[in-house]
Amino acid sequence: MFENRNCKHLQCRRHVVHGSEFCVRHLPDSASHLGILSTMLSDSRVFESLSLNRVPFAGQNWSGKSFDGCSFMGSELSDMNLDGASFRHCFFDFSRWSNVSAKGVTLLFCSFSGAQLKKVDWTGSDLLHVNFNSLEASDCLFSESDLYFSRFVGAQLKVVQFVDCNLKKTQFTGSRLEQVDFRYSNDDEAEFDEETRTP
Repeated sequence: MFENRNCKHLQCRRHVVHGSEFCVRHLPDSASHLGILSTMLSDSRVFESLSLNRVPFAGQNWSGKSFDGCSFMGSELSDMNLDGASFRHCFFDFSRWSNVSAKGVTLLFCSFSGAQLKKVDWTGSDLLHVNFNSLEASDCLFSESDLYFSRFVGAQLKVVQFVDCNLKKTQFTGSRLEQVDFRYSNDDEAEFDEETRTP
């Protein structure tokens, strides 16, 4: 599992970033260290136990890469290609995603609690046992995906497609749904409450 040691900066309680004794905010040479992390993520394909909380990522290609036990909490991902990537036991809580292609991705036992997603395409993905609670998502595609036992409790979903998905035991209780499309999905096997269920 990723390191959860606190930053060495006086009174800072944020966790250290991979390869440093400081959090992102207090890195002595932020540009240099973030460049090293970017190169590492570009050059390798398999990663374990990385702590990358609050690290900004833009324009990177992580397609086909594998991440296990990594933390991206509070990070920003923009204009990224994650197609075919695999994430197991990873944390994206309170992260912000925009213009990300994540087609054919595998998410297993991951957490996106409180995350914000805009224009993210998860088409054809396996999103199993994923915590999307309190998620804010707009203009996103989950179509043709398996979302077995994933949770969108208290989420805000606007212009989101779940077309032809497996929604068995997927939870949408307490969520706010606006222009959400469940066509050809087994939404009768998902869990809604009367206040959140769309016609």
